[in-house]
Amino acid sequence: MCITLTVQADQSLLYKKNDSFKQWQERFKLQALAHGITSSVFEKVINPLTPDPDILKFDSTQPEFTRTIWQYLDNAISFNRLKLGKEHLKKHQQLFDIIEKKYGVQREIIVAIWAMESDFGRNYGDKKVLRSLATLAYHGKRSEFAQKELLAALQIIQTGKIMAEELIGSWAGAMGQPQFMPSSYLKYAVDQNKDGKIDLWNSLPDVFASIANFLAESAWRVDEDWGVEVKIPKDFDWRLNSSAYQLRFIQWKSLGVHSINGRPFKAIQRQASLFIPAGRYGPLFLVTHNFDVIKRYNKSSSYALAVAQLSRLLEGGESFHIAWPRDEKALSRDEIEELQTRLTNEGHRLGKVDGKIGAKTREAIRTWQLEQGYAGDGYANTELLKRLRIKIKP
Repeated sequence: MCITLTVQADQSLLYKKNDSFKQWQERFKLQALAHGITSSVFEKVINPLTPDPDILKFDSTQPEFTRTIWQYLDNAISFNRLKLGKEHLKKHQQLFDIIEKKYGVQREIIVAIWAMESDFGRNYGDKKVLRSLATLAYHGKRSEFAQKELLAALQIIQTGKIMAEELIGSWAGAMGQPQFMPSSYLKYAVDQNKDGKIDLWNSLPDVFASIANFLAESAWRVDEDWGVEVKIPKDFDWRLNSSAYQLRFIQWKSLGVHSINGRPFKAIQRQASLFIPAGRYGPLFLVTHNFDVIKRYNKSSSYALAVAQLSRLLEGGESFHIAWPRDEKALSRDEIEELQTRLTNEGHRLGKVDGKIGAKTREAIRTWQLEQGYAGDGYANTELLKRLRIKIKP
């Protein structure tokens, strides 16, 4: 979830290596009081807490293998999910009529996010958010982030409209059916049914309107599609394969990039960037501003593509035309770290070696590929790692 924070943490009050949980609580109380949390609220909801060992386990556990994007999408856009999504669109048609008119956000994108975040409200976690965030603030990988979110959760409780025990969500602190972090709740959550309480756990009007408001406040464009599947020419200039290069659709057309189904681009004066999630032999896309808006909800490109395509299918749109390279195996985390280390040793700046393929790693891959004379698709696979190991020339 993309977060807009409402509080700033005092670095001197953050977790210290040899702290006890009680010592952390005492220092965190100073931070809370400085941000307007009353002593009575703090003592009632924070003092009784103890660290949750399961949370620390989740925070420290890293899977050996990552999933390929097609494995991710197979689960995200299953037949059953699509069927249930269409049923909800029909069931809540009148409510969506009201929300669409008010926020200018299509119902299909709202349902797609709802499906991805909590499986249509059926699974939003069973962890107590305050305990989860306190545990992560005390001894997590991102203690500063968790502490900011914990302060935001206390602000929610201090309104008196939501009780501490009602804040239920994931182990990372994301709450309710739309999986809002507390800071997002404060900024974007909406009391759509006007009952005096913003209930993201039980009120579908509040859930749907809050998702719509998040997107609307992130500058969603109701008259713009999220993107289009495309084909590129054999002599394509791979230097243009970067989110930093945004061209108008008419400019992409002049470079020989066309829609995969042969139809003319819509809104040819709008800008788009090339998105290649599985290398040049998999599906290729031109993605627009709205694709980036989805990434503000969750910064994962795989998540954004899943939400985008699920919404398109819910609307009756087309499936992808080009098949995924399903014979390829996902790199392990150790292999990704090796790839990142080799790129770093060759002078490419990609930030932290963390076993995750992010934007900086993809940009480093593209740069290396172009330097070596390869097509710069920025795709990390076993063939790329093999080339890095022995520098096979094309």
